[in-house]
Amino acid sequence: MILVAVSGCAGNAASSASTDDAVPATMPHAPPGTGGVMPPPGDAEKAIRDQYVEAVKQNTVTAYQLFISRYPDHPLASDAEKRLDPVLGSPRR
Repeated sequence: MILVAVSGCAGNAASSASTDDAVPATMPHAPPGTGGVMPPPGDAEKAIRDQYVEAVKQNTVTAYQLFISRYPDHPLASDAEKRLDPVLGSPRR
């Protein structure tokens, strides 16, 4: 009977080892309650520059004002304000 219990445990250990072997030891585990492994954060500066480029492409009062309101302290906000002045002075498209 002990032999059966040991072989039963060994069988469970073998089956759990085979599933553990499928996951690399270096794979990060998700923190509890997060629902999964989160990707690393993106490049915030690139995201801001991309939004500025989009505002310039749109060349509208709304686009520039939105960029300025989102990033008022960013150096590109002053550039957006300079670009906004001529757009405000011209008739709307």
